[in-house]
Amino acid sequence: MAYLRFQFVSVALIVAVFSMAEATAGPLSPRRHVTVDLVADRDTVVPGEKLTLAVREQIEPGWHTYWTNPGDSGEPTAIDWTLPDGVTAGAILWPIPHTIPIGPLVNYGYENELVLLTEAKIPESAPKGNLTIAGRVRYLVCKDICVPEEAQVSLNVIAGEDGAPSASASLIENVRKTLPLPLPGQATYSAGSQDTLRLAANFPPAELKGVTDARFFPAAWGPVSNSAPQQVHIGDGVVVLDLKQGDTKETPPALEGVLVLSAGKDLAARKGFTLAAAKTASAAALPAAVPGAGAPDGAANGGIAAGSGGTSIGGVAFAALFAFLGGLILNLMPCVFPVLALKALSFSKPRTGGHGSQGTAYLAGVLVSFGIFGIIIALFRQSTAALGWGFQFQSPEFVLILAVLFFVMGLSLSGAVSFGSSLMSVGDTLARKPGLSGYFFTGVLAAIAATPCTAPFMGAAVGYAMTQPAPVLLIILLFLGLGFALPVFGLSLIPSMQRVLPKPGAWMETLKQVLAFPLYATAAWLVWVLSLQAGSDGVMAAALALIGVAFAAWLADKTAFSALAIKAIAPAIGIAALIFALSFIGNAMSGAPAAGIAKGGTLKEEPYTQARLETLQAEGRPVFVNLTAAWCITCKVNERIALKSSAIAKAFQARGIVYLKGDWTRQNPEIGALLQKFGRAGVPLYIFYPPDGGEPRVLPQLLTEGLVLDEIKTQSAVSPVPTAKGA
Repeated sequence: MAYLRFQFVSVALIVAVFSMAEATAGPLSPRRHVTVDLVADRDTVVPGEKLTLAVREQIEPGWHTYWTNPGDSGEPTAIDWTLPDGVTAGAILWPIPHTIPIGPLVNYGYENELVLLTEAKIPESAPKGNLTIAGRVRYLVCKDICVPEEAQVSLNVIAGEDGAPSASASLIENVRKTLPLPLPGQATYSAGSQDTLRLAANFPPAELKGVTDARFFPAAWGPVSNSAPQQVHIGDGVVVLDLKQGDTKETPPALEGVLVLSAGKDLAARKGFTLAAAKTASAAALPAAVPGAGAPDGAANGGIAAGSGGTSIGGVAFAALFAFLGGLILNLMPCVFPVLALKALSFSKPRTGGHGSQGTAYLAGVLVSFGIFGIIIALFRQSTAALGWGFQFQSPEFVLILAVLFFVMGLSLSGAVSFGSSLMSVGDTLARKPGLSGYFFTGVLAAIAATPCTAPFMGAAVGYAMTQPAPVLLIILLFLGLGFALPVFGLSLIPSMQRVLPKPGAWMETLKQVLAFPLYATAAWLVWVLSLQAGSDGVMAAALALIGVAFAAWLADKTAFSALAIKAIAPAIGIAALIFALSFIGNAMSGAPAAGIAKGGTLKEEPYTQARLETLQAEGRPVFVNLTAAWCITCKVNERIALKSSAIAKAFQARGIVYLKGDWTRQNPEIGALLQKFGRAGVPLYIFYPPDGGEPRVLPQLLTEGLVLDEIKTQSAVSPVPTAKGA
C-alpha cells in the first residue's frame, strides 16, 4: 500500500487545494460548472423538412462531461425534449470523445466545449407560424468531485416558406464535419488467449496516409477494458488493434464502437469511424506496429513514445536512431573500452595500403554478432509465444519479464552481476589472431563484452525492438551494432583521430554505475504499468521476482569461484523466482485469491439512511459514511485504493465501526440533504462519526489507506471504543 500511496501522490497534491476550498465553502453555491444553450441551423423551416438542433455545453476549465459510453464511471448527457405536436427528434449525434485517465481508471468524455446535434423532423402538417422547441438537459460534470446538473433550454423557430440558414448554421456545419463516419470497409474481431481481443478494420489505403495512431472507443461498457493500453498495427489498408477484454469477458456477435485515427498530436486531425465488427474464429494477421499507439492520453505502451516516429516506418527509423546513439555510448563501458583502445593503437602504426580493411573486418565482426543476437532473440520469442510474449505491453507477464530484464541489466552496470566471462575468454583468444581474422574476432569480442551493458537511448530502442516482428528486431540491433562499431571503423580510416580518444581510467567505472539508474527507473516504470494491469497482486509479483533475482545475483558473486554445481544454484534461484512471480500473476488475473489476504477481508457495508445513522449515533457507535455514485471516478479510485483492503476491514471490525454507503447514482433526497448539510454540491463525501456522539469529521476527497487508518486511530484515542448494544 505504501507504493500505491506514492502512485497517487501527484494527484493528491493537485486535489488538496480543491478539497480544502470545497470543505470551507459553506452553503451550496448556485454557480454551475456548465453553461448550456440550444440553437438550430435555421430560423425558419419548411414543413416536411428536417431541422438540426444543437445543444451546446460550455464546460468550466478543468471539468469534463461524458460520452455515450462514459468508460469506467460517469453518466452521459441526456436530453428530454418537449416538442410541438407532430415534431419528432432523433438520437444524439455524439462527437469523437477523448480519454480522461484518473488514477488506474479511464473515462471517455469532453472538456471545454461540447456540441450535441439532433435531427428534428417537422411534419408537413405543421401550421405556419412560431414553433417552440424546449428540452431538459441532464448531465454529469466532474473534476475532483462529480456534480449532476441540469438545464432548461428552449428555441423558437418559424414554420414557413423560407428555409434560410441561422447565425449558428456555420457552427453546426463545422461540428457535423467532425462526427464519426461509417467505416468505409469491413471490420471483424476475434477472441484470443489471455483475455485478449483482436479487432481488424479495412480502409482504402489513401485513408491511412499519414496516420500514426489509432484508438477504439467501445460503444458499451463491458466487452473491452477502458484502461488497458491498446496495441496498434497499421498496414496497407488495414488497422489491427489488440485489446484487453473488459470485466464482463463478453464476446458479443458484433463489437460496436468508434475507431479514431490520428495524424501526429494534432487533435483537430483526428477522424472517427463507426463500426460493428463481426465476430470471427481466426485472428487478423498483424501488419507493422505503431509504438505506443492507443494508450490513454498519449501514454506510451512501450519504449518509444506515441507519435515520435511519424508513420510506422518512421517509428522504426526513430528506434533505429536511438539504437545507433546507444551503440556509440556503449564504447565507453569499462568492459569494452580497453579492448577497443588497445586495438585502436595498432592503427597508429604505418601500414601499406592503410587500415580500412582492418576496420571493415572489425565492423563485420560486430554486425555479424549483433545479427546472431537478434536471430537468437527472435527464435526464443517465437518459442515462448504461447506464454503470451506476443501480446506485448498488454500482457502483465510480458511487462514483468521486461521489468526483470532491465533490473538485471542495471545490476550488471552496478557491478552486482556479470555475464559472458566464458565467452569473453574464447573471444579474447580469437581476437589475438594475426591478420584480418583477428580484427573480425575483436569485433565479436567487443560485441560479447557489450551484451550485458546498455546506455541512454539504447534501453528505449531495445525495449521497442523486443515487441516488433523479427525483421524490425534485426534492423534495430544492426543499427545498434553500427553505432557500436563506428568509432573503431572511423579510426581505421583516419588514425590521427586517436588523439581525441579519452584515456582509460576510473571514470569509466563511475560512468557505468551512473548509467545503471536509468535502467532501475525503467524497471520501476514497468512495475507501475503492471500495477495498472494487475493491481496490488501485480506489484507483489514484481517484488517477489526482483527480490529473488537480486538474491540470485548476490549469490552468484559469492559462488563465482566455486564448483560448477554450486555456481548453478544462483541462476536456478533467479529463474525459479521469475517463474513463481509469473504464476502468481496468472492466478491473480484468473480470479484466484491472492496469498495472504484473509477471508472476510472485505468491508461489510450497510445502505445509508438517515434513520440508521441516528440509531447508531444513539447507541454510541462509531460510523463511517461514504457517499458515492457509480458515475463518480474519484469515488471509484478511492474505493479501490483506500477502502477495499484487509487492513481497513480489520480496523473497522476491531473498533466496531459501522460502514454506511450512500449510493447517489440516482437522485436520493436523504443523500442530497446530507450533502447540503456539509456544504457539498456532489460526491464523494466521507464522514467519520466518532463514538459517543462526537463531532463528525469530514475526510479529504482523495483518500489513502493510511489517511483513513490515522483518522480511526486519532478518534479512537479520544473516545473509548463502544460495545455494540444488542450485539
